[in-house]
Amino acid sequence: GLRWRTTPSLARYAAALTRGEAPPREHEPLPADVLRRERVLLGLRLDEPLSLAGLEPAVDRAAAERLATLGLAELHAGDNGELLALTRRGRFLGGGVTAELLA
Repeated sequence: GLRWRTTPSLARYAAALTRGEAPPREHEPLPADVLRRERVLLGLRLDEPLSLAGLEPAVDRAAAERLATLGLAELHAGDNGELLALTRRGRFLGGGVTAELLA
């Protein structure tokens, strides 16, 4: 639930290294809705289908069905609920398809 990055300031980064310290990090707490959306964004890039369990508030179900009808996504029943995967064509259009899925 926390995103972090090393400071983007080159001066602070170099100064920390000169002192023999780790460069400072910036932290950003992530709300649950952001975590769900990012799970969809990243999960659809994987080779295995994405489980929709717990992601329902982030995924537009009607859009998923439209994309399946258009041959851009596939919906399957899985052991822990419904699974979503992009087809080869859907992966080619990945960013637009994913944007359509997010509610």
